Amino acid sequence: MGVGDAALHRPIERTVYTCALDDTPAHWASFAVWLATALGPGGIDARDIVAHHVAPLPPDIQALCETHRLRTVAIAPFDSRSAQCNKIRQCETDFGDARRVVMIDVATVFSGRLPLHALDAPVAGTSADPANPPLSILRGVFGAAGLRIPDARTHLDSGLYVFDARACRDTIGPRWSHWARWLLERAGLLERWRAQVDQVALWLALAECGMQVQALPDLERILLRHHGKLDAHMCVDANAIEHAGEALVIANAAIERFQHERFDNRTYWNHRYAAHPELGSGPASRGEALADKRAWLSALTSHAPGMSVLDWGCGDLEVARTLPCGDGTGVDVSVEALRLARSKRPDWRFLTPVQFDALDGRPRDLVLCLDVLIHQRRYDEYALMLHRLGPLARLGLLVAGYDAAPRSRSHVTWFHEPLRTTLAAMPHVVEAIPLMERGDTTLYFAATSEAGRALAHRVMDARVA
Repeated sequence: MGVGDAALHRPIERTVYTCALDDTPAHWASFAVWLATALGPGGIDARDIVAHHVAPLPPDIQALCETHRLRTVAIAPFDSRSAQCNKIRQCETDFGDARRVVMIDVATVFSGRLPLHALDAPVAGTSADPANPPLSILRGVFGAAGLRIPDARTHLDSGLYVFDARACRDTIGPRWSHWARWLLERAGLLERWRAQVDQVALWLALAECGMQVQALPDLERILLRHHGKLDAHMCVDANAIEHAGEALVIANAAIERFQHERFDNRTYWNHRYAAHPELGSGPASRGEALADKRAWLSALTSHAPGMSVLDWGCGDLEVARTLPCGDGTGVDVSVEALRLARSKRPDWRFLTPVQFDALDGRPRDLVLCLDVLIHQRRYDEYALMLHRLGPLARLGLLVAGYDAAPRSRSHVTWFHEPLRTTLAAMPHVVEAIPLMERGDTTLYFAATSEAGRALAHRVMDARVA
């Protein structure tokens, strides 16, 4: 067998990519886009990803992990004084036959594959920012620890660590944990750089163990660190990373493809309402569009005072928050949206769809479903939503959606069939009355009873008069 044949038959050494997730909306959103680019331009096999979490996974993230068959591992928080140190818990995991463990901060995205093929040291990474913390602080830390400070190039940035799997479990993990706790008890040594306790603790551990550290080549164009700065569409903010250029274009294109193919309303809207609450659900819930919808709602409620209202997909409740009704219920898949909505109408009830089905489920006089249908990725999701809401409306369903393919395309909107066609086929709808068009969407009152039909025509006649 020649040299070439031997290379072909050499066992493939498995690398595991692992991350640690904290319980914040920013972390969950970052994980979703990190995964999009890891599986895309990063070229990582989903079977080689391990997601550690210190709190139960939200339903949308759990579904995302199950869809891609990711391994998930629950870990205990390392210490309440430092969420950053939770990553140390990853060293306790059994990574099976993996030879190498790559720990990555999820506030990063890939534009290409990591150059790991030439590594032969037990530890590798990129050098930390020399000012974070500065060398004068680090000398004081090492002096207090009784250790000689190594070459500054071996002080690794916490965004990416590459470890030999056995060393990670048997040596690095225990000593990293020791020095992190030692530093937390002496946090004053780090002065205003206390957030770097995990990073400095690892350097102490590597110095104590005499571990060889190999510097990775410049990764600035391969692994982009965005520090949680995602725009309203869950792409990396163009201003978050200086001089990223084509690398950022590649990463964001991968994120958009991933969202369009695997879009989950819960993840998207939790990010939107947590990070960009001023935007609401978009132009349809602000400005003239908002004023027009409120006008129609006001007209309907003025002709039927005291009606009960169910706002399905209520978002931040901007459309319905001024309604003069006490029996109001808002339902949304986004817990962040419900948090905002609850602050605007504490007299209303707010539930997720699962909670509504389990705890409520009763019909209301008027059901709202405004600009929710356009975000349903599959036809069956779109149709099911309308058919489940129809029986809940005693008078009618105020609903907005596409009557034709939209002129402006988005990776988070879909057109399945004209809304008027869907409404016409619904057995609970006696008449679908178009009220207005705004942009690419049409607002309908879908009467579900003769009383509802009469109400809609009274409102229409009053507006014409």
